[in-house]
Amino acid sequence: MTHSRITRRGVVALIAAGLAGCTGSEERENDDSVDDPNGDGDDGTDDPTDDSRDAPQRDVDVDWDEAPAFRRWLLETDVTSRFDYTAAFPDGVDPAEEFPAFFGMSAGDVDAHLIQTGTHVFFGSFDVESIVDGVAATDDVEMRGQYEGYTILAEELSNGSARDIAVGSDAIVVGNDAERRIDASRGDEDRLEEVDPEFTHLFDELPHETTVTGQYGGVTHLDVDGIHCWGVSSESPSAETMTWVIIFERESDLTDAVAADLEEISGEVDESSYDGRTATIRGRPPEIPEGAP
Repeated sequence: MTHSRITRRGVVALIAAGLAGCTGSEERENDDSVDDPNGDGDDGTDDPTDDSRDAPQRDVDVDWDEAPAFRRWLLETDVTSRFDYTAAFPDGVDPAEEFPAFFGMSAGDVDAHLIQTGTHVFFGSFDVESIVDGVAATDDVEMRGQYEGYTILAEELSNGSARDIAVGSDAIVVGNDAERRIDASRGDEDRLEEVDPEFTHLFDELPHETTVTGQYGGVTHLDVDGIHCWGVSSESPSAETMTWVIIFERESDLTDAVAADLEEISGEVDESSYDGRTATIRGRPPEIPEGAP
């Protein structure tokens, strides 16, 4: 089931997944799906060239100077392009504490966290020289050089594979598409919203910027066809009220019967509205089964 609410343990799990093996700290390097309580189980292995989506055309522009910074780092990565972002961590959760000690991180260094298709981006204020000195002194890490102001480290994981860690003064990227992410953040690589303006419309309709999830395709626990993409936002990962926005391929897909089915997305709907191909639902998060993160 797709959960639209990340619990405290879920946030910690997502962050820990990004740092697993970093460097040698855990034995969970490639198991992102089990650590994504807000996810749909996508493992990021689908063909990114799949063009089966009937992407509608929408005339909408992005003011990148005003848009939240995390949106510059989003790419069209696979069939779902799933992302989870938060800048409002639950009480008692400090992402800096999840980093191994040799990173030399202090409480409050991390301001926000983004995960998309297995790549993690930690936003904040970082002492690059100190971090690089600490990480480079450990086993299984080597310096690859500099890239657009970031220091690139190559980490050998316990299963024999490798991944990159890009360290900058305002972001740390953990994942093998780090250079593409950096390019996107600078405007030198097509961003998700530049590939598909439907996501710009999605962000325009979502009322919050602090905790946001979005992806292509349907919502796992809803039997509804014709969804192009959807997102959910809230003031924090554990908020008691959240807003879902679902964008359909065609206006004819959003029938009265479908609108009724969509309301099952919430544990208790406060209000809903429908405009063309876009459905908006505000309410309580769905019930999370006992034992979920």
